Amino acid sequence: MLRRFFQTKFSMVLLSLALSFLLFLTATSVRYSNKVNTTKESAETYTYTIEHVPIDIQYDNSKYFIVGYSYDAEVYLTATNRVKLDSEINSDTRKFKVVADLTNVKEGTSKVELKVRNLPSGMTAKVIPASMSVTLGLKKTKTFNVEVDMDSINLAQGYRLLDVDIADKKVEVTSDENTIDQVSRVIAKLPEDVTLSEKYSGAVTLQAVAADGTVLPSIIEPSKSKLTVNVEAITKTVPIKVELSGKMEESLSNVLYKLTEKQVTIQGSQEQLDTINEITTKVDITGVNKEVIQMTSLQVPEGITASISQVEVKLSPVKK
Repeated sequence: MLRRFFQTKFSMVLLSLALSFLLFLTATSVRYSNKVNTTKESAETYTYTIEHVPIDIQYDNSKYFIVGYSYDAEVYLTATNRVKLDSEINSDTRKFKVVADLTNVKEGTSKVELKVRNLPSGMTAKVIPASMSVTLGLKKTKTFNVEVDMDSINLAQGYRLLDVDIADKKVEVTSDENTIDQVSRVIAKLPEDVTLSEKYSGAVTLQAVAADGTVLPSIIEPSKSKLTVNVEAITKTVPIKVELSGKMEESLSNVLYKLTEKQVTIQGSQEQLDTINEITTKVDITGVNKEVIQMTSLQVPEGITASISQVEVKLSPVKK
């Protein structure tokens, strides 16, 4: 029966219609699928968070001085064009900037909105934080003497300070009126990682500080000055004492000795040197029955350095 069905004209028409309908559904499905993919591609976005973006603070810097503000912010970028996003990520090709506009802000402490400007089309940006606090004050300049911060000078053990000199004796300090009135002095500090065992000469950063030592925000002209620090080793010259040890030959009445060096120069802290009046060397006379020369070590206390570590001793036995 099935065979006869496929042999009739009517059955062939039905089969053709079924196949045509199936092909129509397949084509429609493909077109719909392509349309969905295109929509997804056109809606695809790219994001990136840039840290430490400098803040461009706009104000009349000839009249005012600002303190207590943030130097940078975080910017969250969204873009539909990857090339544009990459261009803004790179600080060398970046067009946008974060701006804090203080042109209409009054003196005192204010909260200012951070805005993104010059952002290319097709991109959005969010600044974190959205605002910052800043203090705006009338600019004031005052002249101060420069002092060397003696507490910043670290000496290696065994060295003493001779003298210090700073090239710029006076400098100009600029800040807002309130801050400039708090400035007690301007100091030159030796870098914390420097320990001196020889002369130091180099440019150091100057700081305006309050009476309690707090560093105050300011502009110092010049900002650096040449600092020279002269040091010298703490030394002392003491005699070398020979201590004989061992067993003397029975045929001998004595063993005489003579040092090639009778004194030694030692270096250390002043407190240690004050307790040392001599440096000893031990000489073993066991088996000595004729004139001989020995090289012996000096007994140098811990924390002390000596100009020599060994000394030559000439031993001369004396027969009974």
